[in-house]
Amino acid sequence: MEKLSDNKLLLLIKEGNHPAFTTLVNRYWEQLYVYTKSKVRQEADAQDIVQEIFISCWNNRATLYTGQNDRLTAYLYQAARYAIISYFSRPGNTIYNESLLTAISEHQTENITETALQLKELEQQIRIEVNKLPERLRTPYLLSRDANLSLKDIAQQMSLSEQTVKNNISSALRVLRTRLYENNDLITILVLITHFSS
Repeated sequence: MEKLSDNKLLLLIKEGNHPAFTTLVNRYWEQLYVYTKSKVRQEADAQDIVQEIFISCWNNRATLYTGQNDRLTAYLYQAARYAIISYFSRPGNTIYNESLLTAISEHQTENITETALQLKELEQQIRIEVNKLPERLRTPYLLSRDANLSLKDIAQQMSLSEQTVKNNISSALRVLRTRLYENNDLITILVLITHFSS
């Protein structure tokens, strides 16, 4: 069953097949945990978040979908991003991001709460700003954030050096953060940092 594609596993999972779901969890647990832990910095909390994501996947298995590459990666990372945002909306959780800490201090915000619908609208706002970027910044940025490609893979695909790719992604982040700060939208900044930060 380990050799089945995500799409084929998903068909089985939608029928309530537990071994197929276990295979999917084993396939993505580690990378989702590493990503989540890099944001929340707490091992136990990261494990809890990933566990909640997969529980939610099972409970909502009828609505799961794969991306254009027939993998569940995009769906899982989107779920992780929302879960991380929800995590930082709880009182007492420390946000380990200098930009976000500055933004919170400036806006004197204690609690960050948004519905999933509002978060989707904010992500659309970010996407609009991303689409305004010059192609040389937008393309590596999206390959990194949406396709989850490494700097090396992006460099090979674009026939550029890894350093150039890294510089272009950093420039894109800087432009986006500047534009969003101008809008004084703390929640949008949070979504940007959680969704797109390196």
